[in-house]
Amino acid sequence: MRFRVGVVLALLLAPWQAAPAWAQRAASPPAASGGQQGGQQRPVQDREALIVNELGLGLRELYIAPAGSVEPGPDRLGQDTLPTGASLRVGLGRQRLCLFDVRAVLADGSAEEKRGVDLCRSSRVTFGDPTAPLREAQVVNDTDLTMREFYAMPSAAQGRGAAARGPDRLGADMVGPEATFTLRLGRARECLYDMTAVYEDDTLEEKRRVDLCRRSRVVFGDSNIPWREVEVVNGTQRTLRSLYAAPLPAPGAPAPTPPATAEEREERWGPDRLGQITVGAGETFRLRLRRQSCQADLRVVYNDEQAEEKSAVDICGGAKVVFDGGGIERQPERAFTLVNRHGAPVQELYASSVDDTDWGDDRLPGGPLERGGRFEVTLRAGCEVDLRVVFGNGGAEERRGVNICDNGLIVVRPGWTLAERLDQGAGAIEQGPPREGSVRFRNAGPAPLVELYVDAAGSPRGADRLGATVLGRGETLDFQPPEGVGCTGHLRAVFRNGLEIDRPDFALCSGTEVSLP
Repeated sequence: MRFRVGVVLALLLAPWQAAPAWAQRAASPPAASGGQQGGQQRPVQDREALIVNELGLGLRELYIAPAGSVEPGPDRLGQDTLPTGASLRVGLGRQRLCLFDVRAVLADGSAEEKRGVDLCRSSRVTFGDPTAPLREAQVVNDTDLTMREFYAMPSAAQGRGAAARGPDRLGADMVGPEATFTLRLGRARECLYDMTAVYEDDTLEEKRRVDLCRRSRVVFGDSNIPWREVEVVNGTQRTLRSLYAAPLPAPGAPAPTPPATAEEREERWGPDRLGQITVGAGETFRLRLRRQSCQADLRVVYNDEQAEEKSAVDICGGAKVVFDGGGIERQPERAFTLVNRHGAPVQELYASSVDDTDWGDDRLPGGPLERGGRFEVTLRAGCEVDLRVVFGNGGAEERRGVNICDNGLIVVRPGWTLAERLDQGAGAIEQGPPREGSVRFRNAGPAPLVELYVDAAGSPRGADRLGATVLGRGETLDFQPPEGVGCTGHLRAVFRNGLEIDRPDFALCSGTEVSLP
């Protein structure tokens, strides 16, 4: 009896003392699949990734980092690339981690990313779908501008603005006028793409929902606008560095608003039509423009920074346009006298416009300027010039921004580079006669002379030869005929009080002094 009771009590107490094996297994939490959170960690092993490129474009960068990392880590390709259809085995060292983020940057700048890849289950990481077709298109730039950037994204892609365009498919390349490039989009099932071209003048041209499954040639530009051609001839001894063409309105179109600022005037000319080439002396360049109008304003810049413009040039008749330097706005010729009151002879003297990038030639070709000597310097420049004197021991002194319109007499003496006045201590000085082949104007009028026009006989009024200079009452200006005018020209002068004088057939090479008015 006792035995039976003990057996019954043992059976009743058993569930409270030990659970069955199946119950224990059910109560245990599952181990993490990647071995990186909870449960048992995976053992340290050599970890690697086999990267397979089936994108249809080469890979130029590859990054593999633990899942959730802020930094992508080093580029695993370095200086190499991974061509389409190729694979690469990347060693990651010994570690317990299983989950990794893998990012690939394609040759066109676009990127593909896979997050949380479990390399413990499979080391193979495939980018792209090998069954998808290769998507390509021939993009034609049928404009007269260089295409600087090009963007193409599937039309179904979300987003707006520049960020939604994706990467610039040209990279560091550009597509010149009337040129073609191959747009490679890799393996893709999408057919419809939004495309944007950015030209060198920052204008945009967009094409929406272009079906690349039906056509593989995409033309940018308006074929309804005719091509115009003109042959530009460099008739000078300079090198022609830049060429600009500003359109004129088509017949019947309203005239544009004239530019109000210097920046707007520069923008009006648009891009340099020469690009990276130059046109040497006597050489020609064929300029092709897409224009409705048969007229355009042309502007050239020479290698010495001088510019020349021609207005309303006929670009439909096939005639040549010769730039011979006659339209260059030349600085007036100015003169000042240098007096040496320093302690030693001046061996070399340099004077140049504040806008020049070098000093130019020595202005003392006849030898040193001895102590107490005077020398007249003549140069074409604005009112402000930079001066440099060099002594026999190699020492030099400079003074910048000297206004020779206000300071026609400059005395070089100890401390002159900082002196408030530059004409002290010169002694008496007499003005010599005008130089041969020039004329000296003296303002004998009741007011300052503010504008001076000298043009070839029969030509319309050109640029103001004084520029920012004002010829005060009683002041003189030695003037040489501008290039392309000759010794007889048409003189027009304007005084500040409104008085104007007009003298056709004026002798510009007389070597005499002429009072105005």
